[in-house]
Amino acid sequence: RPKRYFRNSSFGFSRKNCSAKLITADVPRLPRDPLKEGQTYVCIDYEVDGEPQGEDPQNFLEEILSDGGATLIDYELPIVASFDDVGVAMEQAVVAQWRTQREINDRDRKLRIGVHLGELDHAVAVMRCANGNQIVFSGTVDSATGGILDARPMALVNIWSDSEPTQLWLSTDSRPDIDGRPLRIPT
Repeated sequence: RPKRYFRNSSFGFSRKNCSAKLITADVPRLPRDPLKEGQTYVCIDYEVDGEPQGEDPQNFLEEILSDGGATLIDYELPIVASFDDVGVAMEQAVVAQWRTQREINDRDRKLRIGVHLGELDHAVAVMRCANGNQIVFSGTVDSATGGILDARPMALVNIWSDSEPTQLWLSTDSRPDIDGRPLRIPT
């Protein structure tokens, strides 16, 4: 069984809620954990369009991410995984999206994936900007990988009011079927 760390959410949104708003500055931040500095987080939720017809991919995704070296974190989202290596985190996010599309193929439940190098609460905010069948990552991931990922810039966003804006990128890796809709950016 994969190693899991437990963390309570202070955000108050339901695990099944796929249309929650982007986390903004009025929501309390999680306490900083110096042991987790430099971690890359992959956050996964679902976009549900009707009544999902396929099996719930949570166990399938946990297995894929764990096999890729992730530490799973118990959280208010279906999946939160932590990686030591940003490149491995992006690769596993792409593999998870691709395998779910191919092997589960549920048109009514699409994965929303966010990847961020830094704080977990920022990673959750990045994921909240994604639509189903999208992998969105932050500028910290782009910088750490030297800008070599297949991606297109989508939006410059203030995730927190007291932080610098970060560029959000949409992965255009050719393996998964990527949805080109605009991101869910609050106005």
